[in-house]
Amino acid sequence: MYRLLIFYAVTAGESPPYMYLVLLIIAGLLQAQAKPTPSPPPMPSGLVYYGNPAAKLTVVSRPLGFDPDGNARWLLVGRFLDAQGRPTRIMTGSDLEWLSKDGYVQWQTRLRFGQPAAILKTHRNGPLKLEVRSNTPKLGSVTVTTDTRNWSGSRVVAQALGPHTVQVGWFPQENVLARVVRIDSLGRRAIMSVIAGPSSTYRDTSAQPGARYRYLLYRSGYPPVKTAAIVTPPAARATSIAAASGKGMWLFFTANPIDPLYFKHLDAQAMVDQAVRAGLHYVELRTAYGAYWEITPEAKATVDAIIDGLAAHGIGTIGWTVPRDTTFEDLQASVRTAYYRTAKGTPLTGLAIDLERGPEFMGGDPQKLDALWLYMQRLRAALGPKYLLVSTVEDPYLEHLDLAKYPYRQIAQYSDVLQPMAYWRMMRRTPTTPAQVKVLLRASYDKLIAMSGRRLPVSIGGQTTAEGRNGYPPADEITASLDASHAAGAIGECFFAWDGTQPYQWDALAAYRW
Repeated sequence: MYRLLIFYAVTAGESPPYMYLVLLIIAGLLQAQAKPTPSPPPMPSGLVYYGNPAAKLTVVSRPLGFDPDGNARWLLVGRFLDAQGRPTRIMTGSDLEWLSKDGYVQWQTRLRFGQPAAILKTHRNGPLKLEVRSNTPKLGSVTVTTDTRNWSGSRVVAQALGPHTVQVGWFPQENVLARVVRIDSLGRRAIMSVIAGPSSTYRDTSAQPGARYRYLLYRSGYPPVKTAAIVTPPAARATSIAAASGKGMWLFFTANPIDPLYFKHLDAQAMVDQAVRAGLHYVELRTAYGAYWEITPEAKATVDAIIDGLAAHGIGTIGWTVPRDTTFEDLQASVRTAYYRTAKGTPLTGLAIDLERGPEFMGGDPQKLDALWLYMQRLRAALGPKYLLVSTVEDPYLEHLDLAKYPYRQIAQYSDVLQPMAYWRMMRRTPTTPAQVKVLLRASYDKLIAMSGRRLPVSIGGQTTAEGRNGYPPADEITASLDASHAAGAIGECFFAWDGTQPYQWDALAAYRW
């Protein structure tokens, strides 16, 4: 029956969304008959519309105001119209460029604002211009303008990042002298900093949990500004390095209905059962991509059911975030993860930060390589010393990295656990053998310790998915990786990722006691 359904979808010349729906139905029927579930079907390639094909690009924009980094922030969202001028949505496959000389532009994940979008941040006070080019579909370009001098809202902003950090930002940038005064709940005043030269922000890292503060800002050429009252959150709960020990698995999902990893496709009870059978000690669950909070209100019940179900069997959930910038807003998503609770009150057991250099990660940050360790520095300052921070880092041995290419030593200063992404098959030109896996992972462990400058606990990031040209690691390589990690002295091994893990790999995990 399944072959007939596929044949009909292909020969009838149906649109990609319809074909994809048929394939999802087929996958569901197969899933009902086979356990464990196979890998989900791939994401549709090319343009996929919810509606008719696009014939015109329009851009809507609005000021996001001024932030604790001292930036003016401008949101731009691409909108598409069909040939009849009616709105249509592109679900996947589009390619837009966002070009401006007036500030740093970061493209946003489509799910955050519903369509392709970008945010421009700038210290510049005055006119701003941005060009949007539609490369796929080919619809030309649109130029949009604004002027920060006409924006409303407070230009001096103070906000708590965590229990130990309050950040004060001012716009436009001060070029002479800025003085920051803190007023506590008893009205006592203290000069926190006097900053000479260009400045736009101050981080008060001496703040205390659950405290109430106001701040006074003095700048040359401006009257003093007193901020609204700030109340810092309570102290983050103490967590343990043990939460990142043993066998683990990365897990992520999306809120995109056409994505195989759409949260509504997740079966919480089946996943909990799978984790118990495999003997997992923890799961790293992605909660935020950049400043985009992935646990949407619609997804919360499903996500909470997974976290609660795992906890009922003594399996912890570590929050996993993917930074894209060192902005207050991005850091705020990681702090929010540390404080996350399910509806039943189950907390997370730590926080893993995915520190990567590529254009989809921290590669676009204006601070370049320094952004990787500055993010950890600011996060540690905000949360304090007792909350578990796992730094997921690029593998120094498999990627041929040294301290000039990746700041291992600085990152280690603010980390409790280092987690190298030692995806042995992805990083090589030819397939590996179990013996080679043992050699590679031992070398990765040793080089990471050497690069970090301190002997921190290490949890190896292992591979189950078919990333790269060499396909899925066979069962004996999964076992070999666990042997190598254990023998090297790692506290555990976490595998990437749940959706690509094959039944025989789950079996290999279940057979290995750690």
